[in-house]
Amino acid sequence: MRHAFSLIELIFVIVLIGVISGIGFYMSRPNYARQDAQYTLLKLKEARYRAIGYDAYDPSGCVTLTPAALSNSDESPRHDIKSTMTITPNTVSTVCFDALGRPHNGNLVTLTSLLRTEVTILFQNSDKNSTIRIFPQSGYAIIPCN
Repeated sequence: MRHAFSLIELIFVIVLIGVISGIGFYMSRPNYARQDAQYTLLKLKEARYRAIGYDAYDPSGCVTLTPAALSNSDESPRHDIKSTMTITPNTVSTVCFDALGRPHNGNLVTLTSLLRTEVTILFQNSDKNSTIRIFPQSGYAIIPCN
């Protein structure tokens, strides 16, 4: 009758635990591109919400789409953009919303500054990507499923 484990069995279990923990550690790395896209989407939706007029105390409805401007915030907790951003079309650096929620290019809200094409913001960090799409007619912004 056997009452103990052999040395080979113990080594096999330790190696198996090491392999499983290594795979788990690799899978649990943060997706900075997704986090940055979600933060930027939140800022876009907040600016659109304010521009439509639901917040009468703060009428600012603009977002500057640069990592420095998005990271420069007095809010707590502070979010730093860790991904590289690529905006298409590349002429858009600031998006402002009018009272109807429509997006405009730049700090002016006129008929000539109204966006006529979809704006795509691509966040890239190492091997992970995430995209935000802003629709021109409605100003609605989404992160499409990958």
